[in-house]
Amino acid sequence: MIGIGVDIGGTFVKLYVMNDHGEIFRKEKIETDYAKGAKGFIAQIGDFINQIKTEFAEQRVAVAVGAPGDVDSQNGVLRYNPNLKFTDVKEWHLADQLEKYTAIRPYVVNDATLAAWGVYEKDLQRQGTNVLIVTLGTGVGGGLILNKELYQGSHGTAGEIGHMKIADIQTGPLCGCGARGCLEAFVGTIGIKRRALQSTVDHPDSILADLLSKAPDFKVELVAKAAEKGCPQALQIWQDTGYYLGIGIANLALILDLDTIVLTGGVSGASAYFMPALKRVLDAQPFKTPFKKLNLRTSKNPDIGGVGAAMYAIYRTQQDARK
Repeated sequence: MIGIGVDIGGTFVKLYVMNDHGEIFRKEKIETDYAKGAKGFIAQIGDFINQIKTEFAEQRVAVAVGAPGDVDSQNGVLRYNPNLKFTDVKEWHLADQLEKYTAIRPYVVNDATLAAWGVYEKDLQRQGTNVLIVTLGTGVGGGLILNKELYQGSHGTAGEIGHMKIADIQTGPLCGCGARGCLEAFVGTIGIKRRALQSTVDHPDSILADLLSKAPDFKVELVAKAAEKGCPQALQIWQDTGYYLGIGIANLALILDLDTIVLTGGVSGASAYFMPALKRVLDAQPFKTPFKKLNLRTSKNPDIGGVGAAMYAIYRTQQDARK
C-alpha cells in the first residue's frame, strides 16, 4: 500500500509518499500559492496525487491531509484557520473537493494531530502512554496520544493548545485567531517576530538588528543565528519564548499528567536557546509529581508532519478494511 501525506502550512505545503514498510519514495515542498485561490490550490495537490496514482497503478493509494486549524475530521472539513489566507473559501470541504479531483477520499485531520501520530509511530516507536506533541511554527498546535490512542476530542479539535490563554484576554498580544493572550501570540513565529522587530527599534546597533536589516523577509532562524553569535537581545527573545512556552506546558502537564512531551516544528530548532528557561518554569512548579519523570524532548525529524500524515493514511485504511 502507498500512503500520501499532505502537510498544509501557511507558507508551504509538504507532500510525502511512503509505503507500509515506512520507506519514503518521494517528498516535495511547494509554496502555498494564494494567487490561484482555493480551487487552484486543490488542483495543485490533486495533480500530485493523480501522478502518484499513475506511478503506483498496481497498488492501493491512501491519502491523509494535515490541515491547520479547526478540522471536522468526520466530514473532512476545515472549519476555521487564521493562518491560511485564501479569501474565496470559508468552510473548506477538503475531502469532498479532493475526492472529486482524484477519486480518493482522503482523511482530513488537524496537522498537529498527524504530526503527533508521526512522532509516536516513528520517533517514539509507540513508547509512552500519555504523550503531547507540540508543533512550533507560524502557529502553535498540539497532538495528543492518551492511553496509547490518538485523541481528537468530541469534535476533532483536541490539541488546539496554541489558543489557550496565558495572558489577559483584553490587554495581551493579539493572536492571528483574533483573540488576545494566546500562547501562540507569544511563542509562534509571529510572536517571536513581533518581539524581534521591537528589539531592532530599541537596539538598532545589535547583531540581531543587523541580520534582520539585511534579510528580505523575517525568518526565525535569524534570531537563532544572532543568539549563536552571542547577541544579548536575541538571547533574551529566546529566554522569553522558553518562559511563555513553559507556562503553557506546565498547565497541560498538570491537567493531563503526561509522561512524554515532544517539541517539533521550525521554532523547535532553536531549543538550545529556549529550553533552559522552559525547564526553569517546570522546575519551579509547587506540584512536583507531574514533572518528576516527564520526558521532555525535541524531534529532530523536520518532515514529521507529512510523514505522520502518510503513515496515518495507511494505518486508517488498514483499520477500516478490517471493520
